[in-house]
Amino acid sequence: MAPPLVIRNMTSCSISLNSIERFEDPNSQQSKGTAFPFTSKNTTSLAPPAPKLGEHAQTFNHQDLGVLLPPFHSYTLNPPSSASDGGDAPSSLASKTLRLTIQSAGGERYRIDTNPTYTQKASRAFTPLNPNPSTSYTALYHPAKPTSHLTIHTNHLRDLSTWMSVLPSTLPLSALSIPGTHNSHTYYRALPSVRCQLVSVKIQLENGIRFLDIRVQPSHPTDTNNKDLYLVHGAFPISLTGTKYLEPVLKTCYEFLESHPNETILMSLKREGVGNSTDEHLSQVLEKHYLTPNKDKWHTGSDIPYLGDVRGKLVLVRRYNLHESLKTAPDNDGYGLDAIEWPYNCTHAVHGPFCIQDFCDVLHPSTIAKKLRYSNEHLVRSAECTAFIPGVNTDKTNPVPAGPLYLNFLSGSNFWRMGCWPDKIAKVVNRGIEEWICIGHHLEHPASSSGESARDGAGDTELDGKIVQGGIVRKVKAGDGCTGVVVMDCVGDGGDWDLVKMIVGMNMGVLMKTGDTEGKRT
Repeated sequence: MAPPLVIRNMTSCSISLNSIERFEDPNSQQSKGTAFPFTSKNTTSLAPPAPKLGEHAQTFNHQDLGVLLPPFHSYTLNPPSSASDGGDAPSSLASKTLRLTIQSAGGERYRIDTNPTYTQKASRAFTPLNPNPSTSYTALYHPAKPTSHLTIHTNHLRDLSTWMSVLPSTLPLSALSIPGTHNSHTYYRALPSVRCQLVSVKIQLENGIRFLDIRVQPSHPTDTNNKDLYLVHGAFPISLTGTKYLEPVLKTCYEFLESHPNETILMSLKREGVGNSTDEHLSQVLEKHYLTPNKDKWHTGSDIPYLGDVRGKLVLVRRYNLHESLKTAPDNDGYGLDAIEWPYNCTHAVHGPFCIQDFCDVLHPSTIAKKLRYSNEHLVRSAECTAFIPGVNTDKTNPVPAGPLYLNFLSGSNFWRMGCWPDKIAKVVNRGIEEWICIGHHLEHPASSSGESARDGAGDTELDGKIVQGGIVRKVKAGDGCTGVVVMDCVGDGGDWDLVKMIVGMNMGVLMKTGDTEGKRT
């Protein structure tokens, strides 16, 4: 029997699943291990030659679906009986192709061929079946076990350098799904146990990252006239080619925001390192040399702001204590979002304007699965939240206060064990989170997948949704589906930004709530 396949609509508009056809791929012996067997550059070539298909005609099976998938919904495509499917032999499963035809709300049809037995993640564009199509779709395939998944996206249409520009200004930051990086500045050539990122801050910002985690140490422990702040990672230098400083990172951010004035960047600043300086000294240096001279570039309020109030600015997330003189300053408006006291190594904690998951002591490779579970559970909590949006579900003039802002650190490490270095953990956790966002995030009853009990926060039992045309449709849960701020290591590995695109794409939940499914800024 052919394997099942879960199909999920991750676009902002409803899609119809018109039909599914199954047949043996005559090119399977020549194709590589990909989920999309027909990979000709000629997009008008819709199938192998008729003689080749004719040799495998006995394997052909057509099934009309007529299933409407609203945004976020998924459909589990169950295999037909072995009798109607030509009685698949185990040897033929690897060459079995599924041809899915979908239809947009405007009546345009698109098609893709996939093989749900392959073991590699893959992405491919749908082939339009109508001339002059008005849009395009991509399919992202994940070979999760025991059921493979195919998610339908329009992520390729989004400019990640300007993704916030289309969001309504009335949204509080806590209503958004925001991709971020952990130890964002550690992309230089360094010890592998220290390096957490693979690309520069500039490239991160251009590819959608909007939360930066920066760790610094004052170059002088007492002299506030010395503005130099070293970039550090714990007790370790971040570069083998010499000391790196905060100022160039800020310059990069200022220049990015000047070129992209509708974006905002949350910057978490924390003191680390082996120097003798204190948080209080750091706060004076930052205030004197960085914040006051650039007041127009920073938002330092203590409450969760609305997007319209922070466009073109850095939002200070303060992970350092203030000097007493700053606490009593007449113009003190809070000196940033207070993030100084959340519990170390926490799996779930609420502190001030934040709800945090930061389980970071992954001491042994066997603990990576636990890290993935805690990260998924925090995604579930975030997705269930409903944001208060002025003029939508709270008073426009006197709205219910926003918050909290969910911070979900996917990072973890043990510098003394190679299997727990940042890149090793990121390889597992990033992939697991990407699969979860595609497969089960914000669904009432996620389809069973590898490590389901670790991913849906609801145990091992799979609950059935509505049975339609021999398959199961699953609907969205209550809440906005927001991911909160997802803070990652090693983003953009090999040019793969799919996880960042997934996180940004989840903003369609709150956009649907505002009635702005097309992302037209208001």
